[in-house]
Parts: sequence; structure tokens; C-alpha cells
Amino acid sequence: MMRFSILLLVLLAANPAMALFDRGDNPLSRQQEIPPAQEAMKVDARADTDTQSVRVTFRMLDDVYVYQHNLAFRLLDESGNVLNDFADFEPPEGRELRDEFFGRVEVFFDELELSLPMDSVPLTETVLEVQYQGCLKDVLCYPPQRAELPVSFVEAADLAMAGDGTQPPDRDRGFLATLGSGDAGAFSRWVEDSSLLMVAALFFLGGVLLAFTPCVFPMVPILSGILAGQSRPTALRGFTLSSAYVLGMAIPYTVAGLLVAAFGARVNLQFWLQQPAAIITSSVIFILLALAMFGLFNLQLPAALRNRLSGSGPGGGSLGGSAVLGAISGLVVSPCVTPILAGALIYVAGSGDMAVGAMTLFTLALGMGTPLIAYGTGGSHLLPRAGPWMEQIKRFFGVVMLGVAIWLLDRIIPDSLTLGLYGMLIAVYGIQLGALEPAAAGLSRLRRGVALVLALYGGVMVVGAAGGGTDPLQPLERLGERPAAESTNGIEESGAFVTVRGSDSLESVMEEARRDGRPVLLDFFAEWCVSCHVLEENTLSDERVLSAMEERDFLLVRADVTRITRENQSIMSRYEVLGLPSLLFFTGEGEEIPDSRVLGEVGPEGFLEHLDRRVFRAL
Repeated sequence: MMRFSILLLVLLAANPAMALFDRGDNPLSRQQEIPPAQEAMKVDARADTDTQSVRVTFRMLDDVYVYQHNLAFRLLDESGNVLNDFADFEPPEGRELRDEFFGRVEVFFDELELSLPMDSVPLTETVLEVQYQGCLKDVLCYPPQRAELPVSFVEAADLAMAGDGTQPPDRDRGFLATLGSGDAGAFSRWVEDSSLLMVAALFFLGGVLLAFTPCVFPMVPILSGILAGQSRPTALRGFTLSSAYVLGMAIPYTVAGLLVAAFGARVNLQFWLQQPAAIITSSVIFILLALAMFGLFNLQLPAALRNRLSGSGPGGGSLGGSAVLGAISGLVVSPCVTPILAGALIYVAGSGDMAVGAMTLFTLALGMGTPLIAYGTGGSHLLPRAGPWMEQIKRFFGVVMLGVAIWLLDRIIPDSLTLGLYGMLIAVYGIQLGALEPAAAGLSRLRRGVALVLALYGGVMVVGAAGGGTDPLQPLERLGERPAAESTNGIEESGAFVTVRGSDSLESVMEEARRDGRPVLLDFFAEWCVSCHVLEENTLSDERVLSAMEERDFLLVRADVTRITRENQSIMSRYEVLGLPSLLFFTGEGEEIPDSRVLGEVGPEGFLEHLDRRVFRAL
């Protein structure tokens, strides 16, 4: 290095050294000066989404070369975080040269093009940091150089138009990527730039995906109960009844589209449908349907409609009865918000077009009901024909409907009471199956064994509920424990999160975060929200997620809005929360980060990607 410094000083100080360049075939001879390093070695980089790599190009003047062993690359985000250091990258072979300063080395003359492969494409603006060094042959070596080159990777899902004004060729990949996105905002932004036909297709396929979420699973036993009421189930009858059920289910979604388009996000439909009056009414309906399954009475439509709609069974087993059950199911059985549904509501609220709102949500409901129609058509063949077995099947679905009623009530009653009700239901069903019948009563050993297990397990759940238990899988867990002291200020520590209940507690925690200059993740959570539990267990407890949040000094706050109260409704309205689960991000100044909300379930990888792309860049 000392030799290098001395030589450089000598060359810069001695003007006669310029005579070394006086060669007619060298373009440098015409300049009669040594060009700066940036002109002698030009470097640029661009994103190559097709090969999932960064393309780097070096262009050198005549007699200028770049050392192979001094090449180094790092890909950074806009905050300076290293996304990729390309530690495994091996440059191509260069021209062997005897260098005065480094001995025998490999170098590159004229032009060098490299491809830096990546495992995944970053979904944020990036900077490629390039380190290199080169020499002017037989004259001097430039000092080590570092260039910071902006590199933009843009997903097809984010492209509205290509640079020439035409539709980008990978639009289809954006369509599929939008369907699988955990970002409700991305879903909404994508449909804004699409044709009405493409929007309808997207909503339909999104509805098909919604059908396989946990919140929609209770619709399957309800539909099964309708089919079980048929004395002669056929594929055609199953298709007709399930189609009526799905069309009925689409009614509240269509009305929701109209209301949200008319009034915007101020209409918090999910919260209104979880009011005690709506929950109790829905539970009573399912209890009545269960009693009809037990044969205590027959539910029938008015005679004028019954004469037009043939059928038998609960609700008349008719098309009208199926549609009514579908409408009830659409209102109360699927309350959790997924990214697709949330994105749909955001899009509809922004459009302000009631016709578009009704069409899109109706299409979404049809997509959600398509797997149910397929099940109803094929499932009818799996049900037994009329006879003793049919009576047992009807009783089983009656128990299932009572379970749905308890599941609905769980949102407004204590968890221990819910456990006790489930225990009583299971125990009574076990007794009804013959748990207490003598061995000589003609029951098969298998049936009697199952009945005994159900009766005993139901009894254990009742005992556990009396001791304060809440978990059906571990009903006796809290027996012998001292009851935990409840927080007096509505704030309590629960793992990495601070759980708050009530408006005053929430504002107190948010104000403290503002004073300390800490960013905040605000998680709106409710015990009755299935997706909230999935998000909590799979994503918000992931070590990688917690570590990333801790590095940025995030305060993790969980707002518990399980109880349906005016205060909780006011909190959700203040923060314009469409539904649960909802994750909101705030800066250290207390301002919400634009386009950063997460609505619905999202896995750890998707959440970390969202943090890098939408959240951390804004801090």
C-alpha cells in the first residue's frame, strides 16, 4: 500500500509523466490527462425479474482493467439493511496478468457483465453497493471504489401499465399473486386498475378461497343438516337445495356491498352483526332448528309458499327454507375478515358505486358457495336413505346446530360458561346414544363405547368449567389454581404484547408510546374471531417476527374488543377498523403509516415481507 501511495503522488505531481500516454492508437492520448476512476470504469446495475437476479455491467476505457479479486456486492434496502451480500457468488474467469502491485492476478478489460442470482425478489426499492478497484495498465492503480446504484424490483401485481403504455405481459401472474396476497390494500389497489369483468373473476376466485377458511367451516354441517332432512336424497335435489342455500347466503353480502358503497368504511358491518341482539336471535334460530332435527316439531313455511316449494324436513326442507338458512349463515356464521374480504370492502367503499358494490360482493358470495354446492350435490349420495339410520343422522346434526348456537353465544358470555355448555351438550348426547343403557340392551359395543367416552368427557368439561376452565382440550387445567388478579386499569402484560381493554387504557398506552417516540403495532383482537387466534399462534408469536419488531423498538399492543359494548364499538369506529383481525402500524410520532394495515390472516413470511416493504421504510 505504501508503494501504491508513493507512486500515485509522484504521478499526480509530475506533469512530464503524461508523455507516457502519447500513443496515437490510445484514446487517452488525445485527452493528455488521466481520467478519473468514475470515467475510466463505469458501472451500472438493473433488476432482471425474469431470471430473479441483478445484472451488473462494467465498461472500461482502453488499457483500463478491473481486478477480479476486489469485486464485492451488497443489496440494501432504503434504510441501509442488508438484504443480500452475495457471499456465494463466484465471478467468471478473467485474463491472467502480472500486476506490478498485486502480482499474478485475474483482471477484466473492455466490458464485464455479471449476473447476481437471488433466492427471492425483494418487494421494495433497493440499492446495490458495488466495491471494485482497477488500474490503468503500466501507469497507475486507482484507489478502491464504491458505487451505490438504485435497483428497482417491481412485482407484476404492482404494475398498472408498462413503460410504453401497454398492459404488462405478466399480468396473469399479478392476478394469481393478488389472490394469494395477505395484503388487503394490495388486493384493493389491483382491482382498481382492472376491468369490471376481471374484477368479477377475481372476486369469484377469491370467494372460492374464502370457502376453505376456518370461519366458513360451520356452514358445512348446516348444509348437511338440510340435506339430511330429505327422505329421498338425490344429486339433483342436493344441487337444488345447496344452490338455494348459497343464493340465500349471497343476500347479506349483496346488501353489505350496497351499504358500504353508499356509506363507506363508516359502516362496520362485522361489528353490528356481533351485537347481543343479533347473536341471541341467531342462536335461538339454530336452537329451534336443532329441536326440529330431534323431531319435537316441524318447522314449515307459510302455506302459500309451502304449496309452491315442495320438500320436507327442517325449515320445510324446501328451497325457501334453505335460502333462509343461507341468509342467516351469511350474516352470523362467517364473521372473520380475511384479506380478500377486507380488500373487497376497501375497494367497494372507495368506488362509491352501489351497483358495483352489490355486484362484486354478490360474486364473492357465489365463489364462496361454489364448493358448498359441489358438496351438496355429491354429498347427498353419502347420506343414508330413510330409516333408523336417518333418525340418528338427524339427531347428530341437531347436536351440531346446538354447538353452532353455543359458538355464537361464546361472543357475549364468559368462556367458562361456554365450556360448561359444550360439556352438557356432549354429555347429554353421549347419554342419548346409550351410555347409561345396560350391556344387554342390544347396543353394539362400539356405539356404547363411543357413548360412554362422550358422556365422561362432557362431564369432565362441566367440572372444569365449574373450576374456571376455558379450554375444551384441557378442561381441568385451572383446577386448584388461584384465580389471577384482574387488572384494575385495563392494561396487562401477555407475552410480548401489552393487552388493553377499554378506550382509556388504549389511549394511555398510545400516549406513552408517543412520549417515548416508540413505533406501535396495534392488534385488534377478539376471542370469537377464529382468524385472530390463527394469526396470534402462527405469526405474532413467531420468533423471527418478534425479533424484527424488537430491533425497531416496536411497542406491541393488543386491543381486546371481545365484549360487544358501545365503548369497543367507538374504538373500532375511531380507528376505522373494518373487521377482525386488523393490525395497524404507527410511527413514533403517533401517526398511522399509510397503506400498512394487515387485515385477516397472513403467515410469518408474508408478514415479514410486509414489514420490510410497507412499514420499516416509513420509519
